[in-house]
Amino acid sequence: MKKIKPAPLASIVIALFLLTSSLYYLIIQSEEIPLVPFWEAGVLVCLLLISASALSLRRVTSDQRPVVWTGERLLPLAADLLYLLTVFLLVFSGRVQPGLELQILGLSGVFTYDLVLPFLILLGSFLAIKDSINLLYGYSTRGREVLVFSMVRLSAVFTLLLLGGIISVILFRGIGAISWEFLTQPHLRLGQEGGISTCIEGTFWLVMGAMLISAPLGIGAAIYLNEYSKHSGLKRIVTIAVGCLNGVPSVVYGLFGLAFLVATFGLSLLAGSIILGLMNLPTIILTSQEALKSVPNSLREGSVALGATRWQTIRKVVIPSALPGVLTGLIIGVARAAGETAPIMWTAVTFSATPVHMFYGVVPDVSQPVNNLCYHLLNLIYFLGAWDVEQKAWGTALVLLALVLSINMVAILVRNHYRKKISW
Repeated sequence: MKKIKPAPLASIVIALFLLTSSLYYLIIQSEEIPLVPFWEAGVLVCLLLISASALSLRRVTSDQRPVVWTGERLLPLAADLLYLLTVFLLVFSGRVQPGLELQILGLSGVFTYDLVLPFLILLGSFLAIKDSINLLYGYSTRGREVLVFSMVRLSAVFTLLLLGGIISVILFRGIGAISWEFLTQPHLRLGQEGGISTCIEGTFWLVMGAMLISAPLGIGAAIYLNEYSKHSGLKRIVTIAVGCLNGVPSVVYGLFGLAFLVATFGLSLLAGSIILGLMNLPTIILTSQEALKSVPNSLREGSVALGATRWQTIRKVVIPSALPGVLTGLIIGVARAAGETAPIMWTAVTFSATPVHMFYGVVPDVSQPVNNLCYHLLNLIYFLGAWDVEQKAWGTALVLLALVLSINMVAILVRNHYRKKISW
């Protein structure tokens, strides 16, 4: 039975506290950090516990032989301990204190106290966790395995905390601007008054227009590539071209739309819908193609054996089976279209609060420009410092974030709903 080593375990617990708390303050960028005394004590205790564990290290084997300290093990441990000692001395001596400003290597940006201190503690906590795990398992193969899996888990936790931090900051700063008037009234006085109703309306019609253009083309291209194309060379070329289009920066699409679409249709809802549809096309083709590939060939062969034509097999068997993946790709395309700024700022949008003109109350006038949440937020950011629009900007960001997250949640629910109905 393995003997429990309390010193490395205690060091891991303290380092996890340092990790989570420093990450929190690194995200919120607070000028006041009340946990500084606890961070000092935590770093010092980790330093002492790791040092004591290293001095008394014994590998748990049948003959109780001590671990051989090679340079490969000793030098990284000594460097980590030196770093922890340096951080403690910097904080304890007051070298890292409120008002600190660092300019490194001539960079124009300045690193302040609320960024430097949490980063130093965060890095020290990672090093303390690494050394504590190695000492806990006596630098064995099992220890390296636990270390790798621990880092993978910490990466997942770090991602969740980062997402949660971003959402929390936007929610905290933007919730005060949310009201019924903010959601139902157009903006006035360059966004200082009013709301974002025309932005929501313009975003909706831009997304709908983009999906009307990209969905039939994307799904049709995926069906051709996966079900009909027999020429492997042509199929490979088309697949490579779609992959390249998927990596083209959005600003390039905007430049293309300005050069060709605006010259033909003018600054309009139609031009913006076309350029967003072209942007979504690679995503929809790739996701639909993967969904079609996941359908077993036995279903196709069984349908053909019963006398169905190829199109009947695709329409009645393949597409219904691949529907969860296809719908997921479509909804992801909707979320991407709702969050784009560069492709439409030169082709479709204006900062005017004029609502979308409708024919018969149903069909929008596609020849007129519209407003958009992303473009509206961009203009409010430009006005920061000149006008009092900061709260309106955070409110707009919150609405946009809620829209994108809601669309992604719908994609997950739709995918799970249709997956339950499929069995093969």
